[in-house]
Amino acid sequence: PTSLLESISLPTAESFANLVQPGVILATLMIAVIASAETLLSAAAVDRMHDGGRTRFNKELFAQGVGNGLCGLLGALPITGVIVRSSANIQAGARTRISAVLHGLWILGLVALLPDLLEMIPLTALAAVLIVTGWRLISLHHVRHLFEHHGLMPVGIWAVTVAMVVLQDLLVGVALGLALSILEVLPYLRRKQAIRHSEVNGEIHVRLRGAVTCKDVPALLNTLEGLPEGRKVSIIGSHLHYLDHTSAETISEWLRRETKSGRTVEIHPPRAARHPRLKPLFERFSAEAA
Repeated sequence: PTSLLESISLPTAESFANLVQPGVILATLMIAVIASAETLLSAAAVDRMHDGGRTRFNKELFAQGVGNGLCGLLGALPITGVIVRSSANIQAGARTRISAVLHGLWILGLVALLPDLLEMIPLTALAAVLIVTGWRLISLHHVRHLFEHHGLMPVGIWAVTVAMVVLQDLLVGVALGLALSILEVLPYLRRKQAIRHSEVNGEIHVRLRGAVTCKDVPALLNTLEGLPEGRKVSIIGSHLHYLDHTSAETISEWLRRETKSGRTVEIHPPRAARHPRLKPLFERFSAEAA
């Protein structure tokens, strides 16, 4: 379009009537689930790239829902958080989320004021930028780390997700990776998880019970990030039955940041009869906390 205003198409009464069609409802649910998963995955990955403030996942999804509601009313494509621009911001030295807001403002300004200039940029140059940024995100060291500490399953999920993103489509890759991750933790979902913290003799005790999986990462992060600063923390896993690699990496990243800031953390491993990978995981936690 020659201007942004020409591209805006407000909904009609017929548009709202179409919302009851099964095909529209199914497409809406698919986009909502996949876009939300992609946003959460991207936010979790970005949190591992810096030592600043952690993502508030509920706030992130609420904002995305408001944004997508407005996009639908204006006839625009749905939005989602992605890893490429955030990683580029961090590599360029960005420290806060203002960088992401400014990223949107620069694009809006260029599209509104200098569309002819944008048309002069070769698509091959844009593709090259995406390829280089994407390649930097593929860490073979991380894959080896997954295999050494969590076994073959997470590596297989990673490989299948990357392959499907490259060979098919981003949404297909994310959806398949999400489905495989659910299958991985499905046998343990029947065990009720509990993440509790309390103060005992001036120390903060964080107790993990049951099976802690990727679905519990927001609750785990909220508990860990909400602990009082400067206090000694004991992470107690004596009643823990299972800890998937996503939750384990979340704890590991928190340990790295907190011990770097000078906090003292003690690790109490689960009983030997629990899941076979729990003991090596807690040994690694103890080494990182030392």
